[in-house]
Amino acid sequence: MSKILIALGGNALLSSKDRRDFKTQVEHAYVALNSLSDVIHREDVVITHGNGPQVGDILLRNQDQDGMPPGMPLHACGAMSQGLIGEIILEAYERVKREKGLSKDMSVIVTRTAVNSEDPGFKDPSKPVGEFFTEKEAKKYEIEKGWKFVRTERGFRRVVPSPFPVDILEKRVIESNLLSGLLPVCVGGGGIPVVRTEQGYEGVDAVIDKDLASAVLAYLLEFDQFIILTDVTNVYVDYGKESQRALEKVRVSEMEKYVKEGQFARGSMGPKVQAALEFLRHGGKTAKIGKLENAMDVLNGRSGTEILPD
Repeated sequence: MSKILIALGGNALLSSKDRRDFKTQVEHAYVALNSLSDVIHREDVVITHGNGPQVGDILLRNQDQDGMPPGMPLHACGAMSQGLIGEIILEAYERVKREKGLSKDMSVIVTRTAVNSEDPGFKDPSKPVGEFFTEKEAKKYEIEKGWKFVRTERGFRRVVPSPFPVDILEKRVIESNLLSGLLPVCVGGGGIPVVRTEQGYEGVDAVIDKDLASAVLAYLLEFDQFIILTDVTNVYVDYGKESQRALEKVRVSEMEKYVKEGQFARGSMGPKVQAALEFLRHGGKTAKIGKLENAMDVLNGRSGTEILPD
């Protein structure tokens, strides 16, 4: 029996054209889990997931308004999104479990991800979060909250640090659940970012890339396979050009060469490739990136991009 970590992209619950209501997200989660039912039945599986649309909505609902309770900090909103998405996935899984005759129960684990307080990302916030503001609103929140903003075509948007993950604090809880025959769902949205202080670990306002955090968990628990399911069929070189080419089976050294060439965009495929390479550099056997709808073909090597150690 193999140990497989499956990282679900944001499209597993929502597409950009969907209504962001609860029922729609449950339906999307049902489709995703239904496509994974065979591997869930046969292998030891951990599922991680993104939280972009959900945490953005939570931030909007937590926005300070006159006469309303104060909003929660970003790291607490991340924790809320883990609980929300956890319920969505649990409800969807109950249907799949009944229809497919699965015996495995699912556990949702609120997960903290440790980062280094000296990470350069804290000095250069770059990750956009939440809604768009007017210039007047942005200046107000800069003064009142110390938020950082960038100007975009749609207005001003808050940016926060995106530090590199160094540890998953609930890794032993996740491992214990897995050894007990459960299906853990964890590291939602990259985990709740925390730093070590004299009082213990404390939350910080940041966003951790969920694929990088998933890779850390995968190699810390010595998983055999790390699977990233997203909205594209393959990793491509020369993307968008006439010479565009899908990568099918590549070695770490070849992929590192493409990274140095700048083949993978920082805001899209770049972090996914980086996460796959991190897993393999720390002893992983294989990493695969492919389309969610082709999940079983990706897992079986019939679709997607497979990256192997040299």
